[in-house]
Amino acid sequence: MVKAKIYPDADAVMRSAIQALFLLRPEQKLHMVISAYASGEISLGKAAELMGVCSEEMKEIFRQMGVKLHLGPRTIEELRKEIENFESS
Repeated sequence: MVKAKIYPDADAVMRSAIQALFLLRPEQKLHMVISAYASGEISLGKAAELMGVCSEEMKEIFRQMGVKLHLGPRTIEELRKEIENFESS
């Protein structure tokens, strides 16, 4: 696809493939978001943004899926990570 100049590079091919996968299998996107949230890689707000819902809807989805909500940073390191993620978005 890169050689055919359909995509500029391999990263663009991968992003497009993942987007297509998430359109065809939205439950996989949800599981990816749940995993990232549960491990502290993303915030509730970022999870909601990725899923295309508001924060309150995301909280309800998490509750239905049995995901423990963690609102606000629990440690200084989590606060630093949230600031870093915010600044990079």
